Amino acid sequence: MVSGYNRLLWEMSRSHLPALAGIIILNILGMLFTIASPLIMGFLIDSVLIGRNTDLLIPVLLLMTGIYLLSALSEYLSAQIKGRLDITLFTEFSSRVLNKVQRSGYYDVQQFKTGDLQVRTAGNAYSIIQTVTGTAPQILVTILGIFLPVVIMVSLNAQITLIILLPVFLFVISSWYFGNRIKTLQRPSLDASADLQSFLKEAYASLPLIKVYKLEDWVHRRYNEHLSRYTCASINVVKVGSLNSAVTMLIYGIPSILIVILGSVAVIQGTITIGTLTAFIGYVGLFFSPVQTLSMYWNNYKSSQASYDRIKEIFDLTADNAGEEQFPVFVKRIDFESVTFSYDGRIILRDFCATFSTGRNFLLGDNGSGKTTIAKLLCGLYKPESGMITFEGRDISEINQDSLRSSVSVVFSDSLIFDGTIAENILLGDLSATEDEMVLAAKKAKLHEFVVKLPEHYDTRVGESGMKLSSGEKQKIALARIILRDSPIIIFDEFTRSIDIESKKSIYSVINQLNNKIIIIITHDMNDVDEGGRIVVLQRDGFTLPPDRFMSPLTVDSSSFVWG
Repeated sequence: MVSGYNRLLWEMSRSHLPALAGIIILNILGMLFTIASPLIMGFLIDSVLIGRNTDLLIPVLLLMTGIYLLSALSEYLSAQIKGRLDITLFTEFSSRVLNKVQRSGYYDVQQFKTGDLQVRTAGNAYSIIQTVTGTAPQILVTILGIFLPVVIMVSLNAQITLIILLPVFLFVISSWYFGNRIKTLQRPSLDASADLQSFLKEAYASLPLIKVYKLEDWVHRRYNEHLSRYTCASINVVKVGSLNSAVTMLIYGIPSILIVILGSVAVIQGTITIGTLTAFIGYVGLFFSPVQTLSMYWNNYKSSQASYDRIKEIFDLTADNAGEEQFPVFVKRIDFESVTFSYDGRIILRDFCATFSTGRNFLLGDNGSGKTTIAKLLCGLYKPESGMITFEGRDISEINQDSLRSSVSVVFSDSLIFDGTIAENILLGDLSATEDEMVLAAKKAKLHEFVVKLPEHYDTRVGESGMKLSSGEKQKIALARIILRDSPIIIFDEFTRSIDIESKKSIYSVINQLNNKIIIIITHDMNDVDEGGRIVVLQRDGFTLPPDRFMSPLTVDSSSFVWG
C-alpha cells in the first residue's frame, strides 16, 4: 500500500516530471563519467606505464580531461535545474499549506501557535520539497550507481567480487534501524524548534512591554528553557546520526580490507594485473560509497516524514462548512436562540438568548463573559454547540460562508493593521474599490484630515502592525475599512478601549451616522452606552442579566433590555 507521504511526493512531482528527469539524467551522466575513471586509470597503468606504450599517454590524458569537464558541466546544469525546481515547488506547496490554513475552521486553527504555523508552512514544507528534488532523484541514481560497478567488477574477477559484496546486508540492516530511529526522534526536535520560533515571535512583538516592565531577564530565562528543550531533542538526533555514520564507516572498512588481501594474493599468483587491482580498488570504492550514500539518503527520507506528519496535521483540519443559501438581502433582526458554546471544555455561553435589530445594540459584560465569542459566532468563525443563530429566520448554518462574511464586518480591539500603506489598509475593506471611494470612506471616518498632512498622504507606510500610528489613528483606518465595505451588520469589539477620549468621541460620532445597519457595540464600559441603544448584558457564565439586576447611571426603559 502506498503511504500518504509517498502519494504527496507523487502529487508534487507529476507536474514537474521533465525537470526531475533532467536532474536524474544529468546525475547519471556525471556518475558514468566517474565510473569510467578507474577503467581508464587501470589502462594507463597496464598499457602506458608498465607496457611502455607512451604514444597513448596524451590521448588518455585528453580523455580524462574531457571526462572531468563533462562531469563538471552536468553537475552545473543539474544544480541549475534543481535550484529552480526548489523555488517553484516551495512557491506551490507553501501556498497550498497557507490556503488550507485559511480555508479551515478558525476554531481548529487556533489550536496551533502562530510561530508553529509559520514553521510548518515554510521550514517543514521545504524539508519535503528537498525529498522531491534531492533525495528521491539521488536514490534512483545511487541505485544505478551501485549496479554498474558490480557488473564491471564481475567482468574483472567474479570470485573476488562475490566475496567483497558480502557486507552489503550489514548496510541494509543498519539503514533500516537508524532510519526508523531518526524518524522517531526528529518529530520532537521539529516541535521544539517550532515552539522556539513561536516564543521568539512573541518576544520581538512585545519589546515595548518587555522594556517597560524590565522583563529582559525573564524573557532570557524563558528563551533558554525553550532553547534547552530544542537542544536536547536535536542532540538526540545528532547522537543517532553520528552513531549511524560511525557504524557505516566501520562496515565500509570491511570490503576495503578484503580487496587488499584478496587482490594482493591474486597479483602475486598472477591471476590479475596491478592495473586490474587498481581498477578493482577504485570500483570497490565506487560501489560501497553509493551504498553508504544510499543509507544517508534513506535516513533523510525517513527524517522528512516527521515534517510530513506536521504538515498532515494541517491538511487534516476540517474546512469551513459552507451552506448553500445566500445571506438575506434585507436584514433587520438577528436572533440567538439558546446558544451554547465552550472552549477547551470551559463553557463560555450557556443557553444564550438575545435579539439584535437595526440600530445600535450594546453588548455589555465583564472580561471572560463571552462578548467576543458572540462576535466570532456571528462571523461564522465559531459554530454553536447547540441552539441557533438566525438572520431574519434563516439559520447561520444554512448560509454560504462567503455570503455571510461579506455581510458582517468586525472592528476588533486590535485593529489588525498590515505593514503597507494607509491606502492599502483601507482598501482591505473592498479590494475592488476606486481611489475616490477609498478617500470618501476615509473622510467619513474623519481620517482624511490626518492623512493629507502626511508627506506621502495615503501612500504613507504604517510599519509592522501599524507601529508608526497612534491607537486612535489605527482605529480610524479600521473604521474607514468597514465604511468602505458597507456591510449590513457591523460589530465593534472593544474598539475604543485603548484610545483617548477625543478620538473616542470622534469615532462614536461616525458610528451614529451609520444608518439602516445592525450595529453591535461590544464594551465593558457603561459610559459607552447611549440612551438610544438596546442593551444586552452578559454574566460571566454566559447568561444575559435580567433588567431588575442591571444597575446603570442612565435612565433606560426596561423594554430595551434583553435577557435569557
